[in-house]
Amino acid sequence: MMGTYVSMLNWSGEPQPAPSDVRIAVKRRADQLHTRGMHSLAFLPDEGACAAVMVCSAPDDDSVAELAYSILPHAILRIETMRFDDDSSGESHGLGEVVFPPPPRDYLGEPLDRIVAA
Repeated sequence: MMGTYVSMLNWSGEPQPAPSDVRIAVKRRADQLHTRGMHSLAFLPDEGACAAVMVCSAPDDDSVAELAYSILPHAILRIETMRFDDDSSGESHGLGEVVFPPPPRDYLGEPLDRIVAA
């Protein structure tokens, strides 16, 4: 089952990638990235850093990471991912017996709508 994921991406390395490097890489692979599930990539206004928010559809966290790493394969990437939509599988991910109720469906609606629209 495909889920919607929101990821914070932060590229580094030698030389330090610039947002323009990532934009060029995304433009070159736009069709492939879209086919693999990428919906949007919005850069954060972080002076001196190369950081962005990615929204994508994927079957699991590993697929999200593979997609993110494929954008700029030669760079070092730190990625923090969370599943945005409700997980209907009923699984608890590494939490043992603790099960938290899902957040309200629209709790991040407006911020994510702005990111996707960017």
